[in-house]
Amino acid sequence: MLSLRSAALPLAAFLVSVAAVGCGGARPSAPEPAPLAPDGTPVVAQWTGTTLSLAEYEGEYARAEGGLERSEISADSLRERRLDFLERYTDFRLKVRSAREAGYDRDSSYLAEVDEYRNDLAGPYFTDAEIMDGIVRDLYEKGKEQIEVSHILMLVSEETAPADTLAQLTKLRAVRDSIMSGQITFAEAARRNSEDPSAQRPAGQVGADGNLNWLSAGRVVLPFEDAMYNTPVGEISEPVRSQFGYHLVYVTDRRPTPTPVSARHILISWTGPTPQDSAAVYARIDSVQARLAAGDSFEALAAEVSQDPGSAARGGDLGSFGPGRMVPPFEQAAFALQNVGDVSAPVETRFGVHLIQLTGREEPASYEEQYAELKRTAQSLPRTSLRRQQVGREERAARGAVFMPEVVRSAVQGIPTDSVLAYAQGGFGDASGEVFATMEGTEYTLGDLATPMRRARIAPSDNLTPALVQFADDYLTEQAVEAAIGSLQDRDPEFARLFRGYTEGVLLFRIAEDSVWTRASADTLGLMRTYEANRGAYRWPERRRILAFRTPGDSLLRAVRADLEAGMTPEAVFARHEGTRFALRLDTLRLADSTNTALDATLDLAPGEFTDVLPERSRLAVYVLDGIEEPREKTFKEARAEVISDYQAILETEWAARLRERYDARTFPERIPAVPPEASGVMEVRETLPATTE
Repeated sequence: MLSLRSAALPLAAFLVSVAAVGCGGARPSAPEPAPLAPDGTPVVAQWTGTTLSLAEYEGEYARAEGGLERSEISADSLRERRLDFLERYTDFRLKVRSAREAGYDRDSSYLAEVDEYRNDLAGPYFTDAEIMDGIVRDLYEKGKEQIEVSHILMLVSEETAPADTLAQLTKLRAVRDSIMSGQITFAEAARRNSEDPSAQRPAGQVGADGNLNWLSAGRVVLPFEDAMYNTPVGEISEPVRSQFGYHLVYVTDRRPTPTPVSARHILISWTGPTPQDSAAVYARIDSVQARLAAGDSFEALAAEVSQDPGSAARGGDLGSFGPGRMVPPFEQAAFALQNVGDVSAPVETRFGVHLIQLTGREEPASYEEQYAELKRTAQSLPRTSLRRQQVGREERAARGAVFMPEVVRSAVQGIPTDSVLAYAQGGFGDASGEVFATMEGTEYTLGDLATPMRRARIAPSDNLTPALVQFADDYLTEQAVEAAIGSLQDRDPEFARLFRGYTEGVLLFRIAEDSVWTRASADTLGLMRTYEANRGAYRWPERRRILAFRTPGDSLLRAVRADLEAGMTPEAVFARHEGTRFALRLDTLRLADSTNTALDATLDLAPGEFTDVLPERSRLAVYVLDGIEEPREKTFKEARAEVISDYQAILETEWAARLRERYDARTFPERIPAVPPEASGVMEVRETLPATTE
């Protein structure tokens, strides 16, 4: 079952919108023996030709209400929500069915919208499920450990002749035999034989004697990574082939991956303002340690004496960092600190001598918390494109694809070497229509390669034929991936459910727009009847009438305020300053309650009083309380938006009732358990949902 990452317009959103305008009302029936649906669970609703089983209900309820914490609501409220969902979901199914019967699903604009959504969703969904999720999970599981590892490398490339490749492999096996028999240490063998240049570095540097220090998932190529995680401590792997050649992998230790820490440090530099010898540096460190022991603040001392210009001003604060971010001696000392507030012994690095204080340690992140970051890491790794190719080749085999490389070779035979690339990118001339591959009845011609080949920017060479054959082969592999994406709706039940939810949501939106929303807005007579029947409910509360002088200029508003203080009316003040170089506006506002904005300053004013100059977004304002309006009924024009909403609710209820009558719909709320099953049970239900028979 493929995993779900994202979806537009989910069913739950539509159910919420339906609830806002009514659902047709519950129609509990008299108790009767509960018939069973094909999945073996009770029927909880039925309409013409269709039954809704308890299993399907629970699956849909879990998806729509799954984020609700049961502890947040009472048992009675939970029961009410579950019964209400039964009615809303039944109405939803009936509305979607009526939309299909009315032909909404055959409308060209609907089909275009659905196709666009399928194309936008299927590719990322397939990529996540078939390619990314496995890689991300592998990175997460491996990332729980770090491996201390050394290696010996014999260079081999794809162009290396088979005889030379075998010679390198034979040599590496002989080296391994010498190490295993005790004739030579791994470090000495690395210095003598490894073709990784870093093996010759001075002792203590990463790579010296083949020692790569501590590594974790995603830091090295996949074959090497697999070997280091699969080799026990103290053992040497068999030769491992990577894109660089053959490796011997020697695991010297492994440890749980340290979680990120936060730390401060004090650095006494080897150089500082002037070069310092080791004794002088340690003398200063000793004095800092003495002051710390006497109770001085680490943060204050760092600001005073640390010679790290990047952190001293922040009290030595380095923020949070994980493994691999600091030079090894510093990292080892920082991660070795156990308790917040602990201070390390002096630590030497190439920068100088440090004292490190631990200020925090993060808890290990869960898979879900790390997923986004791990996915970004995976997207940059070669293993991701290799996995896509692997999936494509599996799809090629499953779809009976046939690749004919001889067609590509024949097409470029006789073409001058310096013209082959232009010839291929131009569509292979007269050979454009030649079929080089077939898959499930689809023929792929050489002409199909022209556009993608131009985008690929193939480098010219003296013999391009192998590269062109490989390009055609890779093209067919990618077409197989695209074919798999195109058929995702048929092959993956979870994607099919997700896609069905979207399409049904669009159908509901379109038919509701015609049946309720547009109709309500256009039916003036119906709106007036609704207004007259409920006019007492459409009322303004007591409101404060505010005149707002607004302009970007502070000086103009000070002049406005001075005129108000002099007793001028707001209208006269505006007339006096209108047309000055700063655009002055005078707006009338009404305020019933706090808005958590600058307007709240008027809540304490008496009529005729005004505020200071106040900031208001990108402008400034002076507010005058012009008066207090008594509560009153709204006119039809003032209440129109509320009336439309109420009339929509009436039309929605009537529509749902008509559909229930048309399809002879009945619900059986007494068959709904008071509480949903546990999460594990819900998951089992989701995987056994029957198809809706409509």
